[in-house]
Amino acid sequence: MKISIVLGRGIEGCGVTKNSVEWETWLEDNGHTVTVYASKDKKWSRDKSHNIKNLVHVRFDNDDFDQVYEGCKSSDIIIFSSLPSTNHSQKCINNFSKLFDLNVKKVSFQHDHNKSSLRRNAQTLLLDSIEKVDMIFAHSTTSDFADMVNTPNLFDMREREIHLRQPAINFAEHKKYRKPLDQQDPKHHKWVGRTARWKGYDLMFSWHNYLKDIGHLTTFEGIEKSPVFIEFKRDFEFHDCLDLNPNDVDLQDRYGEMATVFSQYINEQMLERMSRCGFGYQLSILNKKFLEKSLEFTHLEIVAVGAIPVFRKEYGDICIHRYYDKPLTELDSGTIWLSNDNMKECIDLVQELSANEELRNEYRNKSYEVYSYYDSKYIIQEMFNKIGEIVIK
Repeated sequence: MKISIVLGRGIEGCGVTKNSVEWETWLEDNGHTVTVYASKDKKWSRDKSHNIKNLVHVRFDNDDFDQVYEGCKSSDIIIFSSLPSTNHSQKCINNFSKLFDLNVKKVSFQHDHNKSSLRRNAQTLLLDSIEKVDMIFAHSTTSDFADMVNTPNLFDMREREIHLRQPAINFAEHKKYRKPLDQQDPKHHKWVGRTARWKGYDLMFSWHNYLKDIGHLTTFEGIEKSPVFIEFKRDFEFHDCLDLNPNDVDLQDRYGEMATVFSQYINEQMLERMSRCGFGYQLSILNKKFLEKSLEFTHLEIVAVGAIPVFRKEYGDICIHRYYDKPLTELDSGTIWLSNDNMKECIDLVQELSANEELRNEYRNKSYEVYSYYDSKYIIQEMFNKIGEIVIK
């Protein structure tokens, strides 16, 4: 089939972009023709973070939009992966709305978790993405978005089902980064994310005090100079390398010192650096109603490239494994579950793992086994089977 993926907010360089890359790859591998249409009406600092192969990157508020319209019109399926925001021009919003009136099967991927993030979407388009599509996917059936979909009298009487959308990666493709243990630094700990508190950088700084005391190295990647960065710089001490390429910085004298902080990254380069670390950190936390069985992409990437995963315990307590149907923390998953309350216990385990290659290898293999159920060959296949049902109808 011919499939169009549309990014109305453009290439943000976060999970929305990563999701589009994974879908593009899977669809092409399975014989479909894919074009990704991304708005460049707004500039994003992370727009070079991922490699999108079949990209049409144009403004939506001028005649360039004709190319988007005609391409989508001739598609079998349109996947709306993001919508223009409230600060996009009215011309951009008006043009985008025309895509919802095309006589093409339409699927909406809703990535926003809560009311505040939903409000950043152009509201007429947010309603269109519910009212005028054939299928809706979201992280959770109990989120603020789900409440909106189920609000009586807001839409017509047509019943709408929210299907679960779970992030997935191609584990086989990521294996190229995976290193033998003797090519990893068991004393290097890397956190990746954005300058958003729910990503858990504050927990990582608290934890770094323990790592520093045992002579280990901590690096952060992905911190940008957003408005939140003012608080970040006020609250924490660190080596500021935001304007430097991590590949050009000698870290040999940073063990047992302040953490080193780097800015936005190219995803492939970050994965290569992560693969050489002993431990990888994803410390996000979300309210239970926004989670069912969904992990973040960085959870999966850390495991796939072979670092020992260190994830937030509160997240694992409420996130249900898609296959085992249990909270992640109840599984023997080769994961260190970190919280503010168990750092002494965790630092003892880190020291044991750092000194014992056999145990590290055991943790790496266990984590790969448990999290590979989130491979795109399972998740995207299942989601696409559901999408295929509306095409047949």
